[in-house]
Amino acid sequence: MVEISQLNDDLLGQILKRVNDPDDRKRFSQVCKQWLKVEGQTRTSLNLLRLSFLRRVLPRFPNLVSFRTGGSFLEEADLEFIAKTCPNLETIDLNTEEFESRSLSTNGLSKLSKVSVRGRCRVDTVRWLHKLAHDNLTYLDLGYCWFVDETAAEAIGQLCTCLSYLNLRYSNVSDNGLRLLAHGSCSKAIKTLVLAKCYHITDSGLAHLRNMQCLEELDLEGNVLTDTGVIAAISGNQSLQKLNLSWLRNVSDRSMVFVAENCPNLKFLDLRGTRVTGAGIRAFSGHMCLESLVLRLCYAFSWRDVEHMVLGCPSLKSFVLSEKIIKKPIPERLSKIVTLVDYIL
Repeated sequence: MVEISQLNDDLLGQILKRVNDPDDRKRFSQVCKQWLKVEGQTRTSLNLLRLSFLRRVLPRFPNLVSFRTGGSFLEEADLEFIAKTCPNLETIDLNTEEFESRSLSTNGLSKLSKVSVRGRCRVDTVRWLHKLAHDNLTYLDLGYCWFVDETAAEAIGQLCTCLSYLNLRYSNVSDNGLRLLAHGSCSKAIKTLVLAKCYHITDSGLAHLRNMQCLEELDLEGNVLTDTGVIAAISGNQSLQKLNLSWLRNVSDRSMVFVAENCPNLKFLDLRGTRVTGAGIRAFSGHMCLESLVLRLCYAFSWRDVEHMVLGCPSLKSFVLSEKIIKKPIPERLSKIVTLVDYIL
């Protein structure tokens, strides 16, 4: 019988690569010092809850591909330490609500493809993007970064040529910023664009999205927009598959008719909290791709409207309504598709 001590690190590493359960990996690492070392060397992802442990913990995991921490006071020196310790990082998630430094150094992290700095409102985004942007960067989450403005949007458009996902939720991007972004080098690559609660964007600004013909997912939740803006945003975009129009209180059935007729590949539509009526719902009867429709906290329609749409849309798999608004039970013929939920947003 072969003892564990006779097995080399490479062989132990091959064994650990087959262990995916985090609890099992933790148990293995507690067997002995050799298992502890090998478990760290084969770990590819780490979620560090306490940033104060960074310099003590991170050296055990030199081959990380994905790293996440929510520490409030991440400093420039911390990022330099991360880059030096884990040079193979492809994904870095630094979500937090506070940040002391006004820039982020990404020197040494040339393999990064997915970056999230959600909530780091004091980041000097433009300076940082000049260091970060390269052909590997495909995912960028700048949600709740209030310093992301027109200048930052221009930098993203010019520097992030291969970006496929961009989140600008709750940023200060304006109509002109959206123009600079939509006419930048990244406009032909972006497939997912989140503009939720960007209160400086108006109907006029959304017209620039016509230049982003590769969009598959568009999130406009909570903005101050009308039918004019919605129609302008999706006009001519045949690739759109997912559309979030929730809480657009000034959007009417006119938009719904346009979406139904001009988005043939649409699979998911969120109309939560809108004033869409039965006419808007019926517009999707006959749509050949729609799989999910969310109408939570919507009032102005009847079961007949729901039935007309559900039975007329062969691709539909999910239709979500609010239980306390639609007080009647679900008709048997619709029960496999319609779901009633409570008021939770």
